Amino acid sequence: MDLFLISANRETFPDPVYPLGAAYVADAARRAGHHVRTRDLMWEKDPPLALLEDIRRHPPDAIALSFRNLDNAAWPLTRNYLPSYRLLVQNIRKALPSREIPLILGGSAFSLLPDLLLEELDGDYGISGEGERSFPLLLDTLEQGGSLNGIPGLVQKKGSGGSTLINPPHFRSHPSDRIRADPPDRSLFDLSRYARSGGMANIQTKRGCPFHCKYCTYPLLEGDTFRLRESQDVVDEIERLVTKDRIRSFFIVDSIFNAPPDHAHRVSEEILRRKLKIRWSCYVTPSGLTRDLLEVMKRAGCDGIELGTDSAEQGAMIGLGKSFSVSHLKDTARWCNALSLPVCHTLLFGGPGETLQSVRETLKTVEDTRPTAVVAMAGIRVYPDTPLAALAESRGLVKNRRDYLDPVFYIEPGLEEDLPGTLLSFAMPRGNWILPGISLPCKPITQKLIRRVGYKKPLWHLLRHAPFKDRVYRDR
Repeated sequence: MDLFLISANRETFPDPVYPLGAAYVADAARRAGHHVRTRDLMWEKDPPLALLEDIRRHPPDAIALSFRNLDNAAWPLTRNYLPSYRLLVQNIRKALPSREIPLILGGSAFSLLPDLLLEELDGDYGISGEGERSFPLLLDTLEQGGSLNGIPGLVQKKGSGGSTLINPPHFRSHPSDRIRADPPDRSLFDLSRYARSGGMANIQTKRGCPFHCKYCTYPLLEGDTFRLRESQDVVDEIERLVTKDRIRSFFIVDSIFNAPPDHAHRVSEEILRRKLKIRWSCYVTPSGLTRDLLEVMKRAGCDGIELGTDSAEQGAMIGLGKSFSVSHLKDTARWCNALSLPVCHTLLFGGPGETLQSVRETLKTVEDTRPTAVVAMAGIRVYPDTPLAALAESRGLVKNRRDYLDPVFYIEPGLEEDLPGTLLSFAMPRGNWILPGISLPCKPITQKLIRRVGYKKPLWHLLRHAPFKDRVYRDR
């Protein structure tokens, strides 16, 4: 089958992100014997025109669209991507010579609302969850005929009433499966351009998350247990990117890198064993973290962590379903400071049980840890089928499932007016606090210039160089 696969993501802030999931799926389809062409809309000046010309010049047997995000997940400066997706699909439909050419939808954004988005975006089929196995099965069945019912994660319209049937995704149908060892062919998309524009390559060492944060979608998208790659396979992929593509900066995109800790140890030690001269960052939780692991990570090239703090007040932490205490957080910060390991806290304000007093306590506690940077969000993006969604629905924030087509944010009643101003007044004199939903830390052109001169670390590293008294928080 001649497949045309399109990566629809066009968000460039804080950095363009290589479409790793789309590459996995496209490569799987090619390995299954299908002819695959890809198009990345990140770099297109006029996506509708580019697709119109491409499809009319080379009509495919099927088109697949990969959607990475529903919106920017920031309040109140929210950007909803769904209108642009609708327009994109409308233009694809106009370009297709026949309605018989199927339009297949997928990606993490689609997997969060597969029933609604299949209808809203006029798709013929969709794959919910990971698609390396399911997507080639769908293509094979469409090409050869036969029943579609046994394909994990398949989303399809059934009956004249327009109802939607969703099969359980692959990680629920086959929960003991490991991630395929073979990494995707990165040449399917322009890796070198992403490395220049974003500074780093993304690497995944495992999937799934067994933690129980009430807002989190990782258990929905990847499963609620860890499925690990062999450490040798992970570092093989890193080493190929170093030797073949001359990339030496990486970001590990696991939900949490340091859990399970023995896996993080093995990956770090394998990097050390091969004496790879690389730098990398990752997401970390204080839960179960040890100084010993941080030391091994740093020796292996880790030069910064993004700490999933969320809150530093015990009541608010319980409301968010966090699995660690304030003392764990303080221990982590103390170890990182002793090791000169830069830390960027990520905070979520306004969750269940939050008060202005708990907000102020979190601000003080986090500031006392002497962070390199802090990214703080006012309000928490609500995604369907999470525990936070159940609370939002019970309180009338969401009246029916279609409400999720527009971004929904949970803010504890009574905080809506005071929360943004409280965060902004605290952040302004410090300069290393970033408030994505309230004020942008720099203009997009500034980000491009920083990358153009060859800066390869996450941009928050730059904030540590400004003395406290001289820091200026830019809100334009």
